Amino acid sequence: MDAFLFLRFCEALIPRIMGARMEKIHAPGSHVVVFTLYGGCGREGKRYLVLKADRKSPLLFLADHRISVNAEPPAFIMRLRKHLSGKRLSRAVYHWTKRRLYLCFSDAAETWLCLDLREGPSLLFEAPPCPDEPLWPEAGLSSLPAENRKGWEVLTPALRRTLAFLDGLDADALLMDLQAGGGDVFSYENDEGRREVSAWPLPPSQLAAMGGTWREKVFEDPIPALAEAGEHLVYGELSTQARQAAARPFVTESARLGRLLEKLDKEEARLVAMSEKQKDALLLQSQLYRFAPEEKRDSVTLDGENGAVSLTLDKKRTVRENMADLFHQAGRGRRGLEHLARRRAEVRAQKDAADEAVLRTLAAVNGTGAPRMKTAKNKAPALPSGLPRQVQAFRSSDGFLLLRGRDTKGNALALKLAAPHDYWIHTADGPSAHVIIRRDHAGQQVPERTLHEAGILAALKSWQKEQESADIQYSLAKYIHPMKNAAPGMVRIDRSEGSFRVRTERDLEERLEKN
Repeated sequence: MDAFLFLRFCEALIPRIMGARMEKIHAPGSHVVVFTLYGGCGREGKRYLVLKADRKSPLLFLADHRISVNAEPPAFIMRLRKHLSGKRLSRAVYHWTKRRLYLCFSDAAETWLCLDLREGPSLLFEAPPCPDEPLWPEAGLSSLPAENRKGWEVLTPALRRTLAFLDGLDADALLMDLQAGGGDVFSYENDEGRREVSAWPLPPSQLAAMGGTWREKVFEDPIPALAEAGEHLVYGELSTQARQAAARPFVTESARLGRLLEKLDKEEARLVAMSEKQKDALLLQSQLYRFAPEEKRDSVTLDGENGAVSLTLDKKRTVRENMADLFHQAGRGRRGLEHLARRRAEVRAQKDAADEAVLRTLAAVNGTGAPRMKTAKNKAPALPSGLPRQVQAFRSSDGFLLLRGRDTKGNALALKLAAPHDYWIHTADGPSAHVIIRRDHAGQQVPERTLHEAGILAALKSWQKEQESADIQYSLAKYIHPMKNAAPGMVRIDRSEGSFRVRTERDLEERLEKN
């Protein structure tokens, strides 16, 4: 987040949150802190101020959607809660070149919250110093060598990268526009899902140097521009981390069982070697007449089918006792192999179950991710394996993972695989398959095309499958609840998100399975 973008954000943010009450503070991921604000500037409702502190790619944005938090709060979060919870925002200042925002929360005593994009949040118990106005080059950039530009605070790293692609007049014009303040905010996204937000338009030559094909969106307001980018980047990353953390116990168990299978393979080799001593025992038994009953030897040479065979014996035992011991070891080897086969089957079944649990937990990570446009070099992610056989997986044209129940049990399983923020699709006024649209986070937008494709998948397994069109209803999975003492797949809908009508495309299943 460049300093100029930070400046634009602070100018738009402060009037909107002034007077808001600090309700909750969470740390859903590494270097990410979410501040839940209620009200402010005559507005009711909650909003979420999200800070991702980082030296390379920090971000601060105001979101309308929250992210799930299941981790225990670290000590610094508890300290922030102690001093800020329940207080109202009364003042705010910012030092834009340092990318620091100071928010004053007060009741009986003032407490300042410093949001530093490099270092993270901290508390101050006295007013921060007033920042000095930064100096601007007076003679223009044409008289300022590139190697001397780093000494100016206003010539930020992101701005210097853009200036390298502009001639002298365009560079001076851009600097004058930035010094005047205001203006639009520009958001860029490429086919691989990368996003950039800038306080100035990036020249085509710079976009070409960044690689890929970039699409530009222009925002008059920096708040929605940063919210869109932040929810895509930060929320998507946090969702991935959360599912990976949930899958970690199963990954550990799968690895343990894999090591156990390797030990069983080594044990099998040992038992096979023991069972093969049956041949030596039979050969020695066939030529036992050559040795006296109490005769002891450390080795013997016997006549085998393919020539002489040498056997090493225990010289403390007689030849007969060595023969009996060979028979005994061979018997133990055979019995051990029978037990090992049963044990291996059990361990493999346990490992398969652990692997399946990993795949189920990571379904959204391996399944949706950021939706991507498919190109020759960028194919849609593969469908996840290991799903229950009663659940079908499809890939929408926009790259979203779609799960559909094959039967009533599959409908129940598909709902269990859904996160609270996933979409649930069903036909209206009659039975049908349940279809789940997997999302990475609550702020991720689902294109209309994907929504309609999910509706068609539901209609193709419904009471309307023979009709030319079908009525579809949809909701968030968190509002769908299985009914007690009812057949599998029977649900209660606490809230509907809407309905729409689709044309029944009978070849859609085959098309999506090829995506």
